[in-house]
Amino acid sequence: MNRRQFGQAALCLALPSLPLAAPARPLVGMVLKSMRNEFFVQMADGARAHQRRRQADYELAVAGVQEETDVKGQETIVQQLLARRAGALVVVPADSVAMLPILIRAVAAGTLVINMDNKLDDRALAAAQLNIPFVGPSNFAGARSVGAQVAQGLPPGSRIGLVEGPPGSINAKARSDGFREAIRAAGMEIAGIRSGFWEVAGGEKAARELLEAEPKLRALLCGNDNMAIGAVKAVEAMGLHGKVAIAGYDNIPAIRPYIADGRVVATADQYPAKQAEYALELAIKSLASGARQEDLPGIVPTPVQLVTRK
Repeated sequence: MNRRQFGQAALCLALPSLPLAAPARPLVGMVLKSMRNEFFVQMADGARAHQRRRQADYELAVAGVQEETDVKGQETIVQQLLARRAGALVVVPADSVAMLPILIRAVAAGTLVINMDNKLDDRALAAAQLNIPFVGPSNFAGARSVGAQVAQGLPPGSRIGLVEGPPGSINAKARSDGFREAIRAAGMEIAGIRSGFWEVAGGEKAARELLEAEPKLRALLCGNDNMAIGAVKAVEAMGLHGKVAIAGYDNIPAIRPYIADGRVVATADQYPAKQAEYALELAIKSLASGARQEDLPGIVPTPVQLVTRK
């Protein structure tokens, strides 16, 4: 070994042994709908609880909008998360079709996208030739069980009103379809439909319009609990308390006193915190394994359960 080689070797030996840098934790972004809705507050809380248990595995950013149908607001959140180089996005779309273009761009940028709670439109996904997995319950089955529970307490031939969510929501359609199936099976009739846009005030307005147009309605089946609370307000204001059965969907904390005192006959619990956990588990396992978007499963089912007065 010459003098120069000896010097280089000595320098290498003299350098301290540095620890390898820990790999950066991937960022998972969760994009929710209206944070004024207790359902999505519960979902966000479930997501944060999961991340606290798995802090070593990933970072979490949770954000939502104020209005249930705020597509532009959700698009802005997605763009911000992409700028932060999020490894995966878990999205509850405000609109099942309108949110697809920004999600297509996210996938093209190399971000894994997972759909939760409100399913993206199947035809739009097929047209885009894109696999985006859905994590959530069967809204059809949950609503059918709620509708069947209400029908048990009504005479055959009863006329029923539907208060449903926004026209662009797959959840709204699936729940209305489940209600219809239960009413058809019970030999009853859907006499009118109005949208309450998932809101208390919207539910009250829709219920009032249905009752004014069809005074003989025996029940109002509402696509979520906010609208069911609004329907209770309309029924009581019109002096129809005890004459019109009301049902909701989601089992948010605000509905529970209404279930307890019988003003709302039934709702469905689809466990928002569990949905968040299932979606986040899929995200972090997929990131850890290097899975591609096309490798992800099509559907990850989560539980839904009928809730009635004890």
